[in-house]
Amino acid sequence: MMVSVKRFSLSFIAAVLLALTVTILWKYQGYFIFFMAFMFIISAGVLISYIGFENVFPILIFSLPISVLLPISGETTLQFPSEIIVAAIAFGVFIHWIRRPDDFSGLFNKAEVWWLVFFLIATAVSVLFSEMITVSVKAFIIKSVYAVAFLGGGFLFFKKSKQPAQLFNGLLFTLSIVAVIIFTEHARFDFAKGVANYVTEPFFRDHTIYSAFLVFIIPVVFLSGSLKSSSKWFYWVLGFALIASLLIASSRAALLSFVVALLMASLVRFGLNFKYFIIISGVAFVLMLWNSESLLYSAKSIKADSNARNATLEDQTISVVSISSDESNAERYNRWVCAWRMFEAKPFTGFGPGTYQFVYFPFQRIYEMTPISVSNPYNIRKGRGGTAHNEYLLILSESGIIAAVSFLTLILLTYRRAFQIIQNKANPMAYAMLIGFTSLTVHSVFNNFLDTDKIAVFFYLPMAYFITALTKQAEPALNPEVSTE
Repeated sequence: MMVSVKRFSLSFIAAVLLALTVTILWKYQGYFIFFMAFMFIISAGVLISYIGFENVFPILIFSLPISVLLPISGETTLQFPSEIIVAAIAFGVFIHWIRRPDDFSGLFNKAEVWWLVFFLIATAVSVLFSEMITVSVKAFIIKSVYAVAFLGGGFLFFKKSKQPAQLFNGLLFTLSIVAVIIFTEHARFDFAKGVANYVTEPFFRDHTIYSAFLVFIIPVVFLSGSLKSSSKWFYWVLGFALIASLLIASSRAALLSFVVALLMASLVRFGLNFKYFIIISGVAFVLMLWNSESLLYSAKSIKADSNARNATLEDQTISVVSISSDESNAERYNRWVCAWRMFEAKPFTGFGPGTYQFVYFPFQRIYEMTPISVSNPYNIRKGRGGTAHNEYLLILSESGIIAAVSFLTLILLTYRRAFQIIQNKANPMAYAMLIGFTSLTVHSVFNNFLDTDKIAVFFYLPMAYFITALTKQAEPALNPEVSTE
């Protein structure tokens, strides 16, 4: 009798895990706790595959705001419990693919998914040429796990769920609690801007991550209010409260990305299609390159400083483009040009995923460094660390031109999918996802957060929703009480 490929694969995995267990218990007893955690993730992944992603994925989303950063060993940290759940879901997706490959039929025939695979392959190749192989392997594993868990798990959730907007119900509850805690803590310091980077702990590493999280969720809050007439006012009050929290958090990049995303959604609402979106974006990009020297001169001539004690709202707004008097912007410029020089040094392979923060120092120039610049990767004061402060330049410098082009193509194809859905049928959920996705792609010009589960999920989740909605050939019901027609 022939053994099925499915049964053989599952048996092989079980045998490998058993061999690992025996080996570790025999030779590496000091790693027993880590191994038990690994086995828990594997067991949970198998269980998730059987009980259904529509039942488990909301638990992950629920846990995101309340997850805290815990030290594991040395410099290693863990977002608990969200990263444990992410790892379990990623393994669950893998097991589900072995058990029921037909469930992924609507996923692997989409161009953006293959461009994501191509991006991960290009990133894996760059690992082979890394300056720090251990760091790069870890960074690549994180990228891959996030892609599998958030895109694969999100796809399976949206495919099964009849009310996808309810995915965020639990998150709104936990986020409300966290927002109140952060607001109360910030109020103790009279909402001073200087402490905004600290009061978000332990839930968010800094105020920029918190702000980016809020920008994605705010449209979802108003979406929920539009769908639930019985509790409309609750969601509207919550939405404006979160907008107030966003303003107080003092992240100019988040505010700018929010405004651009709302403008984008408005243009789409009034008939902007993908063709004209590409034309407008392309023309804007070419004009910026053509006038880059004059734009740089203008940025250096602006004297507004958002960090000044008596800075007005006008000063804070204008300072977004100032690199002469605004230290944070000047340091961003320093990091950007370092990333570009790194790309010029290794244009095809990059320096390896996760290595920027360790290798960019020789690429700095004295005349571009600022009072908050650093010259070594260790013992960095809070607010002075980070990497390239630009997701696109970070990928370019760490993984090379092929990975960067793949990533940009993935984003453009996701936009094309969103336009297809919105133009085929009115869909409030699609608009909310479009606003969130646009805010993240714009914010990625100023910060890089795709190595953080609390933000990476919002890069892949819209992609999963757009793919699923089109695969069904009809928009999933958002609420049984409200028609989307």
